[in-house]
Amino acid sequence: MVTAKKTNGIACMNSKKTRLLLLVLINGTMFLFGFLENIKGVSYPLIKNEFDVPYEVLGRMVSLLSFSYTFFSIAAGLILSRFGVKRVYLLGFICALGGLAAVYFSPAFIAVGASFFVLFASFGLFEIGVNGLATQLFTTKAALAMSLLHFLYGAGAIVSPKAAGVLANAGMIWRQFYLLSIPLVLLVFIPALIAKFPRGDMAAKNSGETAKRRVTFFGALTQKRVWLFGVSLGLMMGIEMASTNWGSLYFQDVYGMDPRTAGATFVSAFFILFTLSRLVSGFFIEKIGYLRSIFGAVVIIMGIFITGFVLGRYGIYVLPAVGFFAAILWPTIMARAMGVFGPDAPVVTSAMIAVGGLLNASMQLAMGYLNRYLGAAWGYRSCPLFALLLLFMLLLLRTELRAFKPKPRPASGGR
Repeated sequence: MVTAKKTNGIACMNSKKTRLLLLVLINGTMFLFGFLENIKGVSYPLIKNEFDVPYEVLGRMVSLLSFSYTFFSIAAGLILSRFGVKRVYLLGFICALGGLAAVYFSPAFIAVGASFFVLFASFGLFEIGVNGLATQLFTTKAALAMSLLHFLYGAGAIVSPKAAGVLANAGMIWRQFYLLSIPLVLLVFIPALIAKFPRGDMAAKNSGETAKRRVTFFGALTQKRVWLFGVSLGLMMGIEMASTNWGSLYFQDVYGMDPRTAGATFVSAFFILFTLSRLVSGFFIEKIGYLRSIFGAVVIIMGIFITGFVLGRYGIYVLPAVGFFAAILWPTIMARAMGVFGPDAPVVTSAMIAVGGLLNASMQLAMGYLNRYLGAAWGYRSCPLFALLLLFMLLLLRTELRAFKPKPRPASGGR
Protein backbone atom coordinates (compact mmCIF):
# COMPACT_ATOMS: atom_id res chain seq x y z
CA MET A 1 0.00 0.00 0.00
CA VAL A 2 2.84 2.36 0.92
CA THR A 3 4.64 1.51 -2.31
CA ALA A 4 1.52 2.23 -4.33
CA LYS A 5 1.10 5.59 -2.64
CA LYS A 6 4.72 6.47 -3.30
CA THR A 7 4.40 5.46 -6.94
CA ASN A 8 1.26 7.52 -7.37
CA GLY A 9 2.91 10.48 -5.67
CA ILE A 10 5.98 10.30 -7.92
CA ALA A 11 3.76 10.00 -11.00
CA CYS A 12 1.76 13.02 -9.91
CA MET A 13 4.93 15.01 -9.24
CA ASN A 14 6.40 14.05 -12.62
CA SER A 15 3.14 14.97 -14.30
CA LYS A 16 3.17 18.39 -12.65
CA LYS A 17 6.80 18.95 -13.63
CA THR A 18 6.07 17.95 -17.22
CA ARG A 19 3.09 20.27 -17.40
CA LEU A 20 5.09 23.14 -15.91
CA LEU A 21 7.90 22.60 -18.44
CA LEU A 22 5.41 22.56 -21.31
CA LEU A 23 3.78 25.73 -20.02
CA VAL A 24 7.19 27.43 -19.93
CA LEU A 25 7.78 26.21 -23.49
CA ILE A 26 4.46 27.32 -24.96
CA ASN A 27 4.55 30.75 -23.33
CA GLY A 28 8.22 31.25 -24.12
CA THR A 29 7.64 30.29 -27.74
CA MET A 30 4.83 32.80 -28.09
CA PHE A 31 7.02 35.61 -26.72
CA LEU A 32 9.84 34.51 -29.03
CA PHE A 33 7.46 34.44 -32.00
CA GLY A 34 6.40 38.04 -31.40
CA PHE A 35 9.98 39.15 -30.72
CA LEU A 36 11.60 37.64 -33.82
CA GLU A 37 8.82 38.51 -36.25
CA ASN A 38 8.75 42.19 -35.41
CA ILE A 39 12.42 43.13 -35.51
CA LYS A 40 11.49 43.92 -39.12
CA GLY A 41 9.91 47.22 -38.05
CA VAL A 42 13.46 48.60 -37.68
CA SER A 43 15.47 46.26 -39.92
CA TYR A 44 13.45 46.57 -43.16
CA PRO A 45 14.16 50.29 -43.71
CA LEU A 46 17.84 49.74 -42.89
CA ILE A 47 18.02 46.77 -45.30
CA LYS A 48 16.42 48.87 -48.03
CA ASN A 49 18.93 51.64 -47.43
CA GLU A 50 21.97 49.36 -47.38
CA PHE A 51 21.18 47.50 -50.59
CA ASP A 52 19.40 50.43 -52.28
CA VAL A 53 16.59 48.20 -53.49
CA PRO A 54 13.43 49.67 -55.06
CA TYR A 55 10.04 49.27 -53.40
CA GLU A 56 8.77 46.54 -55.70
CA VAL A 57 11.82 44.37 -54.88
CA LEU A 58 11.23 44.83 -51.15
CA GLY A 59 7.55 44.06 -51.80
CA ARG A 60 8.54 40.81 -53.52
CA MET A 61 10.61 39.82 -50.51
CA VAL A 62 7.77 40.59 -48.09
CA SER A 63 5.40 38.61 -50.32
CA LEU A 64 7.79 35.66 -50.44
CA LEU A 65 8.09 35.67 -46.66
CA SER A 66 4.30 35.58 -46.31
CA PHE A 67 4.30 32.59 -48.67
CA SER A 68 6.95 30.89 -46.51
CA TYR A 69 4.82 31.38 -43.40
CA THR A 70 1.70 30.07 -45.17
CA PHE A 71 3.38 27.06 -46.77
CA PHE A 72 5.03 25.93 -43.55
CA SER A 73 1.81 26.45 -41.56
CA ILE A 74 0.17 23.91 -43.88
CA ALA A 75 3.19 21.59 -43.71
CA ALA A 76 3.21 21.85 -39.92
CA GLY A 77 -0.41 20.70 -39.77
CA LEU A 78 0.48 17.61 -41.77
CA ILE A 79 3.56 16.91 -39.63
CA LEU A 80 1.60 17.35 -36.40
CA SER A 81 -1.16 14.94 -37.40
CA ARG A 82 1.39 12.34 -38.53
CA PHE A 83 4.27 12.64 -36.04
CA GLY A 84 3.03 14.79 -33.15
CA VAL A 85 3.61 18.29 -31.89
CA LYS A 86 7.20 17.79 -30.68
CA ARG A 87 8.49 17.30 -34.23
CA VAL A 88 6.82 20.55 -35.24
CA TYR A 89 8.48 22.39 -32.37
CA LEU A 90 11.96 20.95 -33.00
CA LEU A 91 11.78 21.76 -36.71
CA GLY A 92 10.59 25.29 -35.86
CA PHE A 93 13.58 25.95 -33.60
CA ILE A 94 16.01 24.50 -36.14
CA CYS A 95 14.64 26.85 -38.81
CA ALA A 96 14.77 29.82 -36.42
CA LEU A 97 18.39 29.20 -35.46
CA GLY A 98 19.45 28.53 -39.04
CA GLY A 99 17.67 31.60 -40.37
CA LEU A 100 19.07 33.95 -37.72
CA ALA A 101 22.63 32.75 -38.25
CA ALA A 102 22.30 32.93 -42.05
CA VAL A 103 20.99 36.52 -41.92
CA TYR A 104 24.19 37.66 -40.19
CA PHE A 105 26.42 36.13 -42.85
CA SER A 106 24.32 37.17 -45.89
CA PRO A 107 26.44 39.38 -48.18
CA ALA A 108 23.73 40.33 -50.71
CA PHE A 109 20.04 41.20 -50.71
CA ILE A 110 19.03 37.90 -52.33
CA ALA A 111 20.88 36.00 -49.60
CA VAL A 112 19.12 38.08 -46.94
CA GLY A 113 15.76 37.19 -48.52
CA ALA A 114 16.66 33.47 -48.55
CA SER A 115 17.71 33.64 -44.89
CA PHE A 116 14.47 35.38 -43.95
CA PHE A 117 12.56 32.68 -45.87
CA VAL A 118 14.01 30.07 -43.48
CA LEU A 119 13.31 32.27 -40.45
CA PHE A 120 9.69 32.85 -41.50
CA ALA A 121 9.27 29.10 -41.99
CA SER A 122 9.83 28.82 -38.24
CA PHE A 123 6.94 31.25 -37.66
CA GLY A 124 4.56 28.99 -39.57
CA LEU A 125 5.78 25.98 -37.58
CA PHE A 126 5.48 27.88 -34.28
CA GLU A 127 1.93 29.00 -35.17
CA ILE A 128 0.71 25.42 -35.56
CA GLY A 129 2.90 24.00 -32.79
CA VAL A 130 1.69 26.48 -30.17
CA ASN A 131 -1.99 26.03 -31.03
CA GLY A 132 -1.61 22.23 -31.25
CA LEU A 133 0.01 22.02 -27.82
CA ALA A 134 -2.48 24.50 -26.37
CA THR A 135 -5.40 22.22 -27.24
CA GLN A 136 -3.74 19.47 -25.20
CA LEU A 137 -2.68 21.63 -22.24
CA PHE A 138 -5.54 24.10 -21.81
CA THR A 139 -8.42 21.82 -20.94
CA THR A 140 -9.89 24.30 -18.44
CA LYS A 141 -10.14 28.10 -18.63
CA ALA A 142 -8.91 27.93 -22.21
CA ALA A 143 -10.00 31.48 -23.02
CA LEU A 144 -7.94 32.92 -20.17
CA ALA A 145 -4.91 30.82 -21.11
CA MET A 146 -5.12 31.84 -24.77
CA SER A 147 -5.43 35.49 -23.75
CA LEU A 148 -2.17 35.20 -21.86
CA LEU A 149 -0.55 33.64 -24.93
CA HIS A 150 -1.75 36.57 -27.03
CA PHE A 151 -0.35 38.95 -24.44
CA LEU A 152 3.07 37.30 -24.64
CA TYR A 153 3.14 37.55 -28.44
CA GLY A 154 2.34 41.24 -28.12
CA ALA A 155 4.94 41.68 -25.37
CA GLY A 156 7.61 40.25 -27.65
CA ALA A 157 6.41 42.46 -30.49
CA ILE A 158 6.64 45.53 -28.26
CA VAL A 159 10.12 44.79 -26.96
CA SER A 160 11.89 43.80 -30.20
CA PRO A 161 11.62 47.01 -32.29
CA LYS A 162 12.53 49.16 -29.29
CA ALA A 163 15.52 46.92 -28.51
CA ALA A 164 16.57 46.99 -32.17
CA GLY A 165 16.28 50.79 -32.20
CA VAL A 166 18.46 51.08 -29.09
CA LEU A 167 21.09 48.75 -30.59
CA ALA A 168 21.06 50.71 -33.86
CA ASN A 169 21.61 53.98 -32.03
CA ALA A 170 24.49 52.31 -30.15
CA GLY A 171 26.21 51.73 -33.49
CA MET A 172 25.26 48.13 -34.22
CA ILE A 173 24.29 47.07 -37.75
CA TRP A 174 20.91 45.47 -38.43
CA ARG A 175 22.50 42.02 -38.92
CA GLN A 176 23.60 42.04 -35.30
CA PHE A 177 19.98 42.42 -34.14
CA TYR A 178 19.31 38.93 -35.46
CA LEU A 179 22.60 37.42 -34.28
CA LEU A 180 21.97 38.62 -30.72
CA SER A 181 18.55 36.92 -30.80
CA ILE A 182 20.12 33.44 -31.00
CA PRO A 183 20.71 33.09 -27.20
CA LEU A 184 17.03 33.87 -26.60
CA VAL A 185 16.02 31.14 -29.07
CA LEU A 186 18.37 28.65 -27.39
CA LEU A 187 16.89 29.51 -23.99
CA VAL A 188 13.40 28.54 -25.18
CA PHE A 189 14.72 25.60 -27.22
CA ILE A 190 16.00 23.78 -24.13
CA PRO A 191 12.53 22.92 -22.73
CA ALA A 192 11.52 21.65 -26.20
CA LEU A 193 14.45 19.22 -26.14
CA ILE A 194 13.95 17.85 -22.64
CA ALA A 195 10.16 18.03 -22.17
CA LYS A 196 8.00 14.93 -22.46
CA PHE A 197 5.26 15.97 -24.85
CA PRO A 198 1.75 14.50 -24.94
CA ARG A 199 1.46 11.43 -27.15
CA GLY A 200 2.09 12.16 -30.81
CA ASP A 201 -1.45 11.46 -31.97
CA MET A 202 -3.80 14.41 -31.86
CA ALA A 203 -6.57 14.40 -29.29
CA ALA A 204 -9.10 14.33 -32.08
CA LYS A 205 -7.49 11.22 -33.55
CA ASN A 206 -7.45 9.43 -30.19
CA SER A 207 -11.13 10.15 -29.66
CA GLY A 208 -12.11 8.92 -33.10
CA GLU A 209 -13.03 12.41 -34.31
CA THR A 210 -10.80 12.06 -37.37
CA ALA A 211 -13.03 9.31 -38.67
CA LYS A 212 -16.07 11.55 -38.34
CA ARG A 213 -14.67 14.42 -40.37
CA ARG A 214 -16.65 15.05 -43.50
CA VAL A 215 -14.18 17.20 -45.40
CA THR A 216 -10.57 17.07 -46.56
CA PHE A 217 -8.21 20.01 -47.00
CA PHE A 218 -8.83 20.17 -50.73
CA GLY A 219 -12.52 19.41 -50.27
CA ALA A 220 -12.77 22.45 -48.00
CA LEU A 221 -11.46 24.62 -50.84
CA THR A 222 -14.54 23.73 -52.91
CA GLN A 223 -16.87 25.39 -50.40
CA LYS A 224 -18.00 28.96 -50.96
CA ARG A 225 -18.09 29.70 -47.23
CA VAL A 226 -14.44 28.67 -46.86
CA TRP A 227 -13.40 31.13 -49.56
CA LEU A 228 -15.42 33.94 -48.02
CA PHE A 229 -13.82 33.28 -44.65
CA GLY A 230 -10.36 32.84 -46.21
CA VAL A 231 -10.46 36.03 -48.31
CA SER A 232 -11.76 38.00 -45.31
CA LEU A 233 -8.97 36.55 -43.16
CA GLY A 234 -6.37 37.46 -45.80
CA LEU A 235 -7.55 41.07 -45.94
CA MET A 236 -7.42 41.22 -42.15
CA MET A 237 -3.87 39.85 -42.14
CA GLY A 238 -2.82 42.30 -44.84
CA ILE A 239 -4.22 45.32 -43.00
CA GLU A 240 -2.57 44.24 -39.74
CA MET A 241 0.82 43.54 -41.32
CA ALA A 242 0.83 46.69 -43.46
CA SER A 243 1.57 48.85 -40.43
CA THR A 244 4.59 46.81 -39.34
CA ASN A 245 5.87 46.15 -42.88
CA TRP A 246 5.33 49.60 -44.42
CA GLY A 247 4.53 52.10 -41.67
CA SER A 248 8.11 52.75 -40.64
CA LEU A 249 9.20 53.05 -44.29
CA TYR A 250 6.32 55.45 -44.94
CA PHE A 251 7.42 57.87 -42.25
CA GLN A 252 11.08 57.57 -43.30
CA ASP A 253 10.64 58.08 -47.05
CA VAL A 254 7.71 60.54 -47.04
CA TYR A 255 8.53 62.63 -43.97
CA GLY A 256 12.23 61.93 -43.34
CA MET A 257 11.80 60.39 -39.90
CA ASP A 258 14.51 58.11 -38.50
CA PRO A 259 13.42 54.43 -38.49
CA ARG A 260 15.72 53.77 -35.52
CA THR A 261 13.77 56.18 -33.30
CA ALA A 262 10.43 57.31 -34.73
CA GLY A 263 9.95 54.07 -36.69
CA ALA A 264 10.77 51.86 -33.70
CA THR A 265 8.43 53.88 -31.47
CA PHE A 266 5.65 53.64 -34.06
CA VAL A 267 5.86 49.83 -34.24
CA SER A 268 6.13 49.46 -30.46
CA ALA A 269 3.09 51.72 -29.92
CA PHE A 270 1.15 49.67 -32.46
CA PHE A 271 1.85 46.46 -30.54
CA ILE A 272 1.25 47.98 -27.11
CA LEU A 273 -2.30 48.78 -28.21
CA PHE A 274 -2.54 45.46 -30.08
CA THR A 275 -1.60 43.55 -26.91
CA LEU A 276 -3.89 45.57 -24.67
CA SER A 277 -6.78 44.86 -27.02
CA ARG A 278 -6.13 41.12 -26.94
CA LEU A 279 -6.44 41.22 -23.15
CA VAL A 280 -9.61 43.29 -22.81
CA SER A 281 -11.63 43.09 -26.03
CA GLY A 282 -12.83 39.51 -25.65
CA PHE A 283 -15.32 40.44 -22.93
CA PHE A 284 -16.98 43.00 -25.20
CA ILE A 285 -16.89 40.77 -28.31
CA GLU A 286 -18.88 38.06 -26.50
CA LYS A 287 -21.59 40.62 -25.67
CA ILE A 288 -21.67 42.45 -28.99
CA GLY A 289 -21.39 39.42 -31.26
CA TYR A 290 -18.57 38.15 -33.47
CA LEU A 291 -19.40 39.54 -36.91
CA ARG A 292 -20.84 42.74 -35.48
CA SER A 293 -17.59 43.31 -33.57
CA ILE A 294 -15.55 42.73 -36.73
CA PHE A 295 -17.71 45.15 -38.74
CA GLY A 296 -17.31 47.83 -36.08
CA ALA A 297 -13.55 47.30 -35.81
CA VAL A 298 -13.05 47.58 -39.59
CA VAL A 299 -15.09 50.81 -39.81
CA ILE A 300 -13.01 52.34 -37.00
CA ILE A 301 -9.77 51.15 -38.66
CA MET A 302 -10.82 52.94 -41.87
CA GLY A 303 -11.45 56.11 -39.90
CA ILE A 304 -8.06 55.92 -38.17
CA PHE A 305 -6.23 55.36 -41.46
CA ILE A 306 -7.95 58.29 -43.17
CA THR A 307 -7.37 60.60 -40.19
CA GLY A 308 -3.73 59.57 -39.86
CA PHE A 309 -2.96 60.13 -43.53
CA VAL A 310 -4.73 63.50 -43.59
CA LEU A 311 -2.60 64.64 -40.63
CA GLY A 312 0.61 63.99 -42.58
CA ARG A 313 3.72 63.60 -40.40
CA TYR A 314 1.58 64.01 -37.27
CA GLY A 315 -0.27 60.88 -38.29
CA ILE A 316 2.49 58.95 -36.54
CA TYR A 317 0.63 59.73 -33.30
CA VAL A 318 -2.70 58.40 -34.65
CA LEU A 319 -1.94 55.43 -36.90
CA PRO A 320 -0.64 53.10 -34.14
CA ALA A 321 -4.26 53.03 -32.85
CA VAL A 322 -5.01 50.67 -35.75
CA GLY A 323 -3.29 48.01 -33.63
CA PHE A 324 -6.03 48.04 -30.98
CA PHE A 325 -8.80 47.28 -33.47
CA ALA A 326 -6.74 45.05 -35.80
CA ALA A 327 -6.11 42.77 -32.80
CA ILE A 328 -9.82 41.95 -32.70
CA LEU A 329 -9.97 40.58 -36.24
CA TRP A 330 -7.95 37.32 -36.35
CA PRO A 331 -9.23 35.54 -33.20
CA THR A 332 -12.82 36.67 -33.77
CA ILE A 333 -13.08 35.46 -37.39
CA MET A 334 -11.41 32.17 -36.39
CA ALA A 335 -13.82 31.71 -33.49
CA ARG A 336 -16.76 32.34 -35.82
CA ALA A 337 -15.42 29.80 -38.30
CA MET A 338 -15.04 27.20 -35.55
CA GLY A 339 -18.68 27.67 -34.65
CA VAL A 340 -19.76 27.36 -38.28
CA PHE A 341 -17.74 24.30 -39.28
CA GLY A 342 -17.92 22.33 -36.03
CA PRO A 343 -15.84 19.10 -36.09
CA ASP A 344 -14.48 20.01 -39.54
CA ALA A 345 -12.97 23.24 -38.18
CA PRO A 346 -9.34 21.98 -37.83
CA VAL A 347 -9.19 21.08 -41.53
CA VAL A 348 -11.26 24.03 -42.72
CA THR A 349 -9.31 26.64 -40.77
CA SER A 350 -6.07 25.28 -42.27
CA ALA A 351 -7.58 25.90 -45.72
CA MET A 352 -8.69 29.37 -44.61
CA ILE A 353 -5.17 30.21 -43.42
CA ALA A 354 -3.76 29.02 -46.77
CA VAL A 355 -6.15 31.24 -48.75
CA GLY A 356 -5.63 34.16 -46.36
CA GLY A 357 -1.86 33.81 -46.34
CA LEU A 358 -1.62 33.81 -50.13
CA LEU A 359 -3.89 36.85 -50.37
CA ASN A 360 -1.86 38.66 -47.72
CA ALA A 361 1.33 37.90 -49.66
CA SER A 362 -0.28 39.36 -52.79
CA MET A 363 -1.35 42.48 -50.87
CA GLN A 364 2.17 43.10 -49.58
CA LEU A 365 3.53 42.72 -53.11
CA ALA A 366 0.89 45.13 -54.42
CA MET A 367 1.86 47.72 -51.81
CA GLY A 368 5.47 47.47 -52.95
CA TYR A 369 4.45 48.15 -56.56
CA LEU A 370 2.19 51.04 -55.52
CA ASN A 371 5.14 52.62 -53.72
CA ARG A 372 7.31 52.12 -56.79
CA TYR A 373 4.99 53.45 -59.46
CA LEU A 374 2.69 55.88 -57.63
CA GLY A 375 5.11 57.20 -55.04
CA ALA A 376 6.48 56.28 -51.61
CA ALA A 377 3.29 57.36 -49.85
CA TRP A 378 0.76 55.24 -51.66
CA GLY A 379 1.52 51.67 -50.63
CA TYR A 380 0.62 52.28 -47.00
CA ARG A 381 -2.14 54.71 -47.97
CA SER A 382 -3.90 51.92 -49.89
CA CYS A 383 -4.99 50.39 -46.56
CA PRO A 384 -8.37 52.20 -46.40
CA LEU A 385 -9.25 50.70 -49.80
CA PHE A 386 -8.38 47.21 -48.54
CA ALA A 387 -10.49 47.87 -45.45
CA LEU A 388 -13.40 48.87 -47.69
CA LEU A 389 -12.96 45.65 -49.65
CA LEU A 390 -12.96 43.74 -46.37
CA LEU A 391 -16.31 45.31 -45.42
CA PHE A 392 -17.71 44.14 -48.75
CA MET A 393 -16.45 40.58 -48.16
CA LEU A 394 -17.92 40.58 -44.66
CA LEU A 395 -21.30 41.59 -46.07
CA LEU A 396 -21.13 38.64 -48.47
CA LEU A 397 -20.10 36.35 -45.63
CA ARG A 398 -22.93 37.53 -43.39
CA THR A 399 -25.44 36.96 -46.20
CA GLU A 400 -24.06 33.46 -46.75
CA LEU A 401 -24.25 32.58 -43.06
CA ARG A 402 -27.75 33.92 -42.36
CA ALA A 403 -29.37 30.72 -43.58
CA PHE A 404 -26.74 28.59 -41.85
CA LYS A 405 -27.21 27.42 -38.28
CA PRO A 406 -23.74 26.95 -36.77
CA LYS A 407 -22.94 24.04 -34.48
CA PRO A 408 -21.77 25.00 -31.00
CA ARG A 409 -18.04 24.75 -30.56
CA PRO A 410 -15.74 26.22 -27.89
CA ALA A 411 -13.58 28.99 -29.33
CA SER A 412 -9.82 28.65 -29.35
CA GLY A 413 -7.48 31.49 -30.21
CA GLY A 414 -5.55 32.41 -33.26
CA ARG A 415 -2.25 34.29 -33.06
